[in-house]
Amino acid sequence: MGASANTFDRVEAVAVTSPAGGVRLNGILRLPTGQGPFPAAVLLPERGVDASDPNSANNQLLSSLAEYLVRQGVIVLRLHERGLGGSGGSAATTTLAERTADAIAALNYLRTRPQVDVTRLGLIGHGEGGNVALLAGAQPLAPTFVVAMGAAGLTGREVLASQPTMYGKVLGNDSTDAQRARKYRLEMVAAEQEAAKMRLHGSNAAQVQTYLDQQRLRQKAAMRRDEEALLKQQRAMLEIVRQTPDNGQAQAILGNMLRQRYPGIAPQDLQASVQTLTTPTYRSYLNFDPQPALPGVKCPVLLLQGEADQQVNATANLTALRKGLRNNARVAELRYPNLNHALQFASNTPAEAASAAFNPDTPTDIYKWIASQK
Repeated sequence: MGASANTFDRVEAVAVTSPAGGVRLNGILRLPTGQGPFPAAVLLPERGVDASDPNSANNQLLSSLAEYLVRQGVIVLRLHERGLGGSGGSAATTTLAERTADAIAALNYLRTRPQVDVTRLGLIGHGEGGNVALLAGAQPLAPTFVVAMGAAGLTGREVLASQPTMYGKVLGNDSTDAQRARKYRLEMVAAEQEAAKMRLHGSNAAQVQTYLDQQRLRQKAAMRRDEEALLKQQRAMLEIVRQTPDNGQAQAILGNMLRQRYPGIAPQDLQASVQTLTTPTYRSYLNFDPQPALPGVKCPVLLLQGEADQQVNATANLTALRKGLRNNARVAELRYPNLNHALQFASNTPAEAASAAFNPDTPTDIYKWIASQK
């Protein structure tokens, strides 16, 4: 696989033309030292992630992975998605089919480079980028390997509906969810205080524990009802988008539904949310079903998922992916306990999430798996 001591000594700005609409896509090619030929990979981001955004955890994940792979002697190409980083097209109208065509164009570009070992040329995708990698894996000019991190095995509609905050919502400073979480915390504090009083008044340990268990069960039931209500509302919103082609009409209905659940949402955040939910890109993802393409993926596949991923449930989606890939004998799977969608250690608050550490084993695991493919 090349010398492991290599560091990249060259970074090139490149441009690729996609066959889907003839759109020009700008990108960055990183090459290890030496003549090669080297294995190579195209990195495909989550939907809407700008490769130059330093504040995006999803972008940081791919950036750190790119640096690690190049140090191990792997060529890495990252393209700016449509409408981002000077690339042509529009992020709001890009479909999965177009993203797949863009990925194939990136592979074809790398096939023209003499430094690339075309027998070890793959796609590594994160989130929706993982699904793009799998879709490209079923195409005639397929990669020789696919790594899919946090990819969906369920339909786009089901993935979106089950997210705690459905992708596309811009809640801003609305405190509805925070207030609900605070209420639950205060209830448990009150329960602990009541338990202390029970001990002072002579209740034995079994009685105190029974009381605390009852309070926890009651709270879990209330939290489950909240989750079910949110899921019901989000499914209803997605049905409005699916069944209402007129954007103005759909946005008006969605706005009313959002205000009902999030009464403190700012007008500008409300408008940003309903506009995102009705973009062609979003509508396209609502109709996405990964299952039909998966049997066509014949190359080796590595599936990675954080078990604390709240955007793409690990158990449900990995089960569905493995079902679709069941005839492919070269599928490996890695699950990481306590890692979120960006493969960071899961955190309890947005402030903690902003600085959460990434799992240091992930780049190594990916490289070792790539190196094992002969």
